[in-house]
Amino acid sequence: MTEQSLDAIWALLLAARDQRGRPGDQGRTFGLRLSADGQPELRTADDAQAALIWRGDAFEVGPGLPPDAVDFVELYLPVLAAQPEQPVVVGHLGQSIDAQIATRSGDSCYVTGPENLTHLHRMRALCDAVVVGAGTVAADNPRLTTRLVAGTNPVRVVMDTDRRLTGDQRLFSDGEAETLLVCCRDRVSQEEHAPNLLAAPRNGAGLDLQAVFAALRRRGLHALFIEGGGVTVSRWMKAGLLDRLQIATAPVMIGAGRPGLALPASETMRACRRPPFKLFKMGEDVLWDFDLRGEAPDHKESAPPRQAPVRLQ
Repeated sequence: MTEQSLDAIWALLLAARDQRGRPGDQGRTFGLRLSADGQPELRTADDAQAALIWRGDAFEVGPGLPPDAVDFVELYLPVLAAQPEQPVVVGHLGQSIDAQIATRSGDSCYVTGPENLTHLHRMRALCDAVVVGAGTVAADNPRLTTRLVAGTNPVRVVMDTDRRLTGDQRLFSDGEAETLLVCCRDRVSQEEHAPNLLAAPRNGAGLDLQAVFAALRRRGLHALFIEGGGVTVSRWMKAGLLDRLQIATAPVMIGAGRPGLALPASETMRACRRPPFKLFKMGEDVLWDFDLRGEAPDHKESAPPRQAPVRLQ
């Protein structure tokens, strides 16, 4: 795709984000197509030029989508299906070829390349909220905005079980987007009633993520992007709350650093999870997009066919 074509397709995806999941729209169908000047237009689902079609619970590629844009669009379609009755949660990790997300000191800027960084900003723009752990905020002091792409900044959700962050990090004061601090109830005094503070029950060393998830949905946040770090993504996955998992692997060897995904051990290879996946080439990196809802319930199905990576523009 040319840069102009990519901008038009991205505008189409942003229009799809704005259309899906509106109150009272349960079961409706519609199409989105690009006008002659590359602007998204709302049309009926049977429009022969519709590039995207909403069938009531998900978007699908329409006949009007340029063939060279199909792979790019299909990476983002799952999160566009989010709506009040059907939330979508996507986790993401950027790691080295030896499965580390940072050096021993915590330096992670940057493990993956600029193409994957742009992908993160796109995911933020398509989601209602971006979720990170306190360790990521302490180490990286991130902004968690969409400054590299067009699109609205998501609500920023910081998981800080024991309130160990100082509050000096810029996302708490920059005013660029709403920021929620999620902590354990026993770390909140009875006098505290800050609108940006969300208290949840404790669950072991972390929080009761089912309760956190329910509280975020009550705030109208139905498309969640769990961006990091490894502990946070692993906890959401172990809680069974991830619909998809994206792992971007970079051709770098970190050695003994900070590992990414940490899951319970499997006793046999037959018991290991092998969810369906698709590969996307992002510059020098390869992104594995796993469909965690599409795997067999007992996780014992054979591995899906290997696929050549799809190169994204």
